[in-house]
Amino acid sequence: MSAPTAVRLAGVSKRYPLLTRRGRLHSLKGALLRGELWRLQQEREGFLALSGVDLEVRQGETVAVVGPNGSGKSTLLKLVAGILRPTLGRVEVNGRVTALIELGAGFHPEISGRDNAIVNGMMLGLSRTEIMRRLPEIVEFSGIGEFIDQPVKTYSSGMYVRLGFSVAVTVEPDVLVVDEILAVGDEVFAHRCLDRIARLQRRGAAILLVSHDLGLVEQLAHHGLYLRQGKPVLVGPAAAVVSRYRSDVASEETGAQVAGGNARRWGNGAVSLDGVDLVDAAGRPVRLLSSGEAAAIRIAYTVRQPQEDFVFGVAIHREDGSNVFGTNTELDGWRPERLAGSGEMSLEFPRLELAPGQYLVDAAVHSRAGLAYDYACEVTSFTVSAPVGWPGCYAPRHQWQPRGPAMSPPTG
Repeated sequence: MSAPTAVRLAGVSKRYPLLTRRGRLHSLKGALLRGELWRLQQEREGFLALSGVDLEVRQGETVAVVGPNGSGKSTLLKLVAGILRPTLGRVEVNGRVTALIELGAGFHPEISGRDNAIVNGMMLGLSRTEIMRRLPEIVEFSGIGEFIDQPVKTYSSGMYVRLGFSVAVTVEPDVLVVDEILAVGDEVFAHRCLDRIARLQRRGAAILLVSHDLGLVEQLAHHGLYLRQGKPVLVGPAAAVVSRYRSDVASEETGAQVAGGNARRWGNGAVSLDGVDLVDAAGRPVRLLSSGEAAAIRIAYTVRQPQEDFVFGVAIHREDGSNVFGTNTELDGWRPERLAGSGEMSLEFPRLELAPGQYLVDAAVHSRAGLAYDYACEVTSFTVSAPVGWPGCYAPRHQWQPRGPAMSPPTG
């Protein structure tokens, strides 16, 4: 049973009006279109920051929004936070929202960090009694120490962020909206932020975040949304979304052909994946195997343009987008020399120790910089069976050793 929806965007577009320096009454047309008619005219003629975005974030799920500067990422977060309203479409948010978009923006520079924390906490929905009870935790988490009683106008930008984040996460929201929070602050504070975000994930909070740190996106997010010029390029598992974005960036940097294709498969066609199969120990394609059984993922390929820079990669994930396993030849120490003609590449598992359930496989061949020759999402799937319905996705061989309890061992 899937978790309830916390955030839903349906056909969302946002257009910002573009005003001239002379104002709206600089012409007869402007005078005639004053008021509501003028506003509608300006919206039709303004800058389209987002166009046709559909997105769903469920409780307990983390979704990352990636893309170049100016792609509409912050606009999307502001729509979810209620700071902006969509020009078209619908935004639905269920539960209490905390937005970490412009941390400390509501702080008064002349009063102390302590007083600002109290006011900010009350603005986020806590009573004065609640915020006073949580204030020691806020101060400790922020790491500001004795500066908590100094006017915030004396704070560095990092201190602003630390105090703002500390107040915001103390509210324990149902929906957390985060915009590049970890880009400011030292490494120790970044680790504290990650730990607190992980705690919110375990509590079931829905998290929507923007970050240019793609490694962090792969670490934290279940799903991703890739925006470019305000339009969605790909929605899917975080690893696939990051790979598509990296491929496009590599295309731009090298002047190579930009990856074509669709939301499930893309690449410049220099190499094609002709088939991806899960095979058993005898090399026979299978869709069902037992937990702990030997298996391999076999990739058949054809090269159209010989390559000296190439990486083969595989990712396994669950239907909900959660990452299970991923690797590539570069991570495992293989150095490319030449790729030409046709052939096969196999990733072998002496024991595929997965818990029971259905799994999806992504496969790719790309350059070391990430330029996709062929990237196929969910190119195959398989089901794992086990005598016991272990939770999670990892099912290593194990046994219990009681030393004290009187127990009968399992039979069979």
